[in-house]
Amino acid sequence: MKRYVIFMMLGGASLLFVNGCSSMGGRPAMGAEGKHAQMKMDSGSSYLMPPGKVKMMMQMMMTMKPDTLEAGHKRGEKLFYSETLGDNKSRKSCGTCHEDGGTVGGAAEMKWKGMAMKVNIPTLKGAAAHFPKPMGPMKALVDLASMNNMCIMTFLKGSPINKNSQESIDLVAYVTSFSRGKRLEPGKEKIVPRPVPGAM
Repeated sequence: MKRYVIFMMLGGASLLFVNGCSSMGGRPAMGAEGKHAQMKMDSGSSYLMPPGKVKMMMQMMMTMKPDTLEAGHKRGEKLFYSETLGDNKSRKSCGTCHEDGGTVGGAAEMKWKGMAMKVNIPTLKGAAAHFPKPMGPMKALVDLASMNNMCIMTFLKGSPINKNSQESIDLVAYVTSFSRGKRLEPGKEKIVPRPVPGAM
């Protein structure tokens, strides 16, 4: 008995193709003549796909070029210097405060529950190696993608980007590149080369 199972991520959707020549789960295997490839989920719902479509998707999966870290890095760099990241209207980008991953120094202003406060602008060199860690006024434990969103919302006045999106993954890839070769130290405090007295 031969059984083939192929799992594929495409455009954020997961596809599972199952093909058997004898039986699957106690049911007879389905032929290709005018029938459908069918998968039963635990919930009882069915996912139907014509055999021709299954074959086409399998061929595409076998011939498509894989994404690369280098490609993601380049896309992330564009996002890092984009002044519209997260639909922000600040006319600023991540690179405004962190050009080449460093820091312009000084402190940025933010509001939390109506209170104005200043936050020291850290360097991003080595910063990715310190996540996950507690961040923000509430000291909530966050990962790097969440930290990126906090900055987009707080300092760029934009909207958070979906952490499962390619955009978020690419931005994380680029910010992580500033920590290449650094020791992994989750929870370590941010690095502020030129702290401003009274700023967080």
